[in-house]
Amino acid sequence: MATPASPRPSENPADWTGKTRHININHPQVRAKAAALTHGLRTDCQKALAIFEFVRDEVKFGFTRGFWDNTASDVLVSRVGYCNTKSTLFVALLRAVNIPARQIFVDIDRGVLHGILDPGTPYVDHSYVEVFLNGTWWATDACIVDTNLFVPARARAERENRVLGYGVHASGTNDWDGASAAFSQFNILDPRPISTRNWGAYQDVADFYQRADGTWNRLSPLLRAGMGAFAASANRNAQKLRNST
Repeated sequence: MATPASPRPSENPADWTGKTRHININHPQVRAKAAALTHGLRTDCQKALAIFEFVRDEVKFGFTRGFWDNTASDVLVSRVGYCNTKSTLFVALLRAVNIPARQIFVDIDRGVLHGILDPGTPYVDHSYVEVFLNGTWWATDACIVDTNLFVPARARAERENRVLGYGVHASGTNDWDGASAAFSQFNILDPRPISTRNWGAYQDVADFYQRADGTWNRLSPLLRAGMGAFAASANRNAQKLRNST
């Protein structure tokens, strides 16, 4: 089971609306995309769901040469991301339309990436997003895995009796209604243990790696040098799964 969360800097939603270097909500492309996705929508829940669906399906699950060190605008350009980078973009687009959101950092058993890549560590660092809607923080990482990958990935994990594998949790979902918790990877709604650490909320992924103790996936010089090949291999494996349907 995960350890108790670290103290959070603030529970005030107003403190989770600003920009950081990675959550660069003032970037013209971020602001333009957020405005386009939410044009004509009246409620925050409608806006959040429109942003959610864009991040889920228009940004493929995968990796880039920068690994976690991508700004929201970087992810918007590449249209490729994994938990830490898709969460970065999701939070930025939400904040760009004044919806409070924050990243929560935990670890998750390496098995979640079985069939995609071998991370070389027993656990991997993971972030999910809490979105403040209708007076409540709702937790979700359901936007991490695009639908074209999620469907065959979960089916294969179920056939092989895996709790985790191919980028997903076998009892997870990549749907979200804006009024409940929903997880595609870090499924805390399932009682089977998959995590050992809950670091809590940080300002962004860079803040997490600067201040958190015991993280698994820091960007060492060696990892930076090899990340291009590492990402290409993982992305090929993910695409093979998409093509298998």
